[in-house]
Amino acid sequence: MKSLWSRFPMSSRTIRQSVAAAGVIASMAFVGMQIRQSNIQARAAAYHAIGIATAEFHRGFDARLNRLATESAYPEAVKRWTLEDWESWERILTADLRMLETILLQVEQGLLPPDAMARLGYNWGPILTNPAMACLWPELRTQVGPSVRKFIEDSTPKAERLPCKIDIQALRDETILGRKKDTTVVK
Repeated sequence: MKSLWSRFPMSSRTIRQSVAAAGVIASMAFVGMQIRQSNIQARAAAYHAIGIATAEFHRGFDARLNRLATESAYPEAVKRWTLEDWESWERILTADLRMLETILLQVEQGLLPPDAMARLGYNWGPILTNPAMACLWPELRTQVGPSVRKFIEDSTPKAERLPCKIDIQALRDETILGRKKDTTVVK
């Protein structure tokens, strides 16, 4: 009776090449698993960092900022805002837009999935229907990147956007310079 090896003759070279090929395949599988694990860890770290930043952002709110957040949705309320109120709300929105920009960048880079905004609780809805945002957006839109501009502007169809009925620059002039801006002078 012939042995198994004698029925299928293989040279030692063929055996070495087969073992080397199996080693390369095993190595590639290991590297692939490591990359996958690294991606999972990076995604978890991104969610963690954004979660901490969001919590810190909200921890910094006090009763006055909570009031401004509520009033921002009421056109009659924002008409009564002082320059200090507008400046506080602008800082809040700027910080919020930076968080939005971070999330959108991480989605764009593939670090976070496309539904990361919803998972992280960033429901902006039709934000330009908010009276305070409608007044501040023309200035804020120059301070953010194109992806944030597109995200915000796509959130509210043009027909639904509120026009700003407050002249914030005149309020600045009045508050800082102590005089009302004369809007009746013809130039």
